[in-house]
Formats: sequence, structure tokens, C-alpha cells
Amino acid sequence: MAAWMALDACDEENGCMKIVPGTQNLPILCTERANTVESFTDTTVPLPPGKKIVPVPMAPGDVFFFNGSLIHGSGPNFSTDRFRRSLIGHYVAAEAEQVSKFYQPLIRMDGTTVELGVSERGGPCGRWVDDDGEVVEVFDPSVRPEGPEHE
Repeated sequence: MAAWMALDACDEENGCMKIVPGTQNLPILCTERANTVESFTDTTVPLPPGKKIVPVPMAPGDVFFFNGSLIHGSGPNFSTDRFRRSLIGHYVAAEAEQVSKFYQPLIRMDGTTVELGVSERGGPCGRWVDDDGEVVEVFDPSVRPEGPEHE
């Protein structure tokens, strides 16, 4: 489960969240290379037949809850003077025995860590790309490219 909270107003110009309604119960789909002119990262999944991408504009403080199977993502920030900052929380069921290395460490609300096995099936949501669509290697999730185009 994920919670995506907008800190800034988010719309299609500054790259709001986009979803494909009705995909939350699909099996895990294989990724393919995305067009980075249209996508915030360099990976995407093929859209199921008949499904449409829907933007989710949000005001500061709005929270969007969804499961990880829902096809979702963000477009690039095309505005010249606005950010698209957010807080994102991922929640793992208490009975989980494994989780992808990309979600580790798991931290409880009291700040202590949860020790779980590493699932080999999990993968990253995508990779950071620069303005030309080239992958920017970022291994520490707290280190990110700067500027509104990367927010």
C-alpha cells in the first residue's frame, strides 16, 4: 500500500500522478523502456487493452492511497517555476516475510527497524533520468538531482 501526499499543487503541467483505473488487481507486469519525454522515469508497463491513463491533479495536503499493482506514474515537470514535491509512504502487511531490497530498510512508526527477508522478485519503480532521457545513477534515495524538473 502506498500513500502519496502532495506538498505542492500538482497538475499535468508540473507532472501530477497519473493512474490507469481498474488495474489494481492485475498480476505484476513486465516493464519496458519508457519515452522519457512523457514519463518521469525510464520504465513503464504496457497498458491493458481498453484502459486509459487518467491524471490525478491534487492540492497541497491531498493524499492518494493505492496498492502497488495499480499502474501509476508521473510525467515530467514542464513548468518553469513550480515544484511538484510530495511525501510518499509505503506500507507493508505485518505478516509479510519478505520485501524487495528497494523498500529496505523498513521502519516502524516508532523509528525501530523491521528485519525481513529480501524478495528477489521486487524491482525499482524506475530510474531517474535527466532532461535528455539519460539514466542518472542514484544509489542513495536521499540523493536526487536538483531543480523543478526533477521534483
